[in-house]
Amino acid sequence: MIPIPEALGVIPGFWDWGARVRSDWINRNGFLYALDFEARLNLDILDALNLDDINGKTFSGAFMELMNSFETSAIRTLISGRDRKNFQKLVQLLKKHWKVTVSLEPEDKGNQIETISDAMDAFRFTAQKIEVLKRISRIAREETVFLKEINLKTRLKNIKETLLGMHNCLAAVIREL
Repeated sequence: MIPIPEALGVIPGFWDWGARVRSDWINRNGFLYALDFEARLNLDILDALNLDDINGKTFSGAFMELMNSFETSAIRTLISGRDRKNFQKLVQLLKKHWKVTVSLEPEDKGNQIETISDAMDAFRFTAQKIEVLKRISRIAREETVFLKEINLKTRLKNIKETLLGMHNCLAAVIREL
């Protein structure tokens, strides 16, 4: 039989372990909610645009502000895999729930169609395309002759497609957890 003082000494350690498990669970799920929030926020921004009226370079002041309102910090955190312990678990869940629904169009006649094979490809593609638009929009405040024309209509439609796929995948992962 274990003496009562020794048994009582185990309780704080057990309590701390339970608190860490709860904290990890909240942090992991909080990150999933942040990813989903970011995808939905970016989708709402895209839904505010009339994509059919966007042609060629649309680097007006309003468009530049709109591009800079996109969020990618949670997506970039996922891509960098900063939390290795939970990263592999999350990647497995994303792979499990990813539905191949993304059909991208080529942005230029010379470019090949980019393919999205899994959730991580979608996250990488989306972060890259949004970050490029944000940076180019800052450069394009002045008339610049060295900037190549970007097919903004197609790029924004492709971003929207991947964001929808990401949101659907994240919603399924959140439901499972």
